[in-house]
Amino acid sequence: MTRNLLLLAHIAAVAAWLGANFVQLVVGPRLRARGGDVALQWAETGRFLGQRYYNVVGALVAVTGIGLVLHGDWRWHGFVLVGIAMVIVGAITGVAGFDRLFRRESEARAAGDEATARRATHNITSLAVMDTFLLLLTMLAMIDRWKAS
Repeated sequence: MTRNLLLLAHIAAVAAWLGANFVQLVVGPRLRARGGDVALQWAETGRFLGQRYYNVVGALVAVTGIGLVLHGDWRWHGFVLVGIAMVIVGAITGVAGFDRLFRRESEARAAGDEATARRATHNITSLAVMDTFLLLLTMLAMIDRWKAS
């Protein structure tokens, strides 16, 4: 039962991570296109994602993943190492990427600096695409249970 609860929490946390990425990629551009206060509010929401949401979700993915290795038949190699690498990449992406870029976007929007806001949103989108691709690749590694060579 412990393994099943850990697996449920792990899958839910990964879904929360992936879902937030898709929201950034689908909803973000629509809200930014509205301009003004709507775009500023989206940028501030992005800062929340980078500062809080992704940290909590990433920690839950890491803790449940470790729990699954300790309470399951898996070892610390193969797809488990891919998962650990993704959590590390996600932590760096959240703190050094999304938080910093959304801060830049919100400050630029508050100051009326549309050029800086556009550059920040381009970088946010690029980072979200990369993070989403790596997360999906990690999910494939988990589903296929990639082995270490």
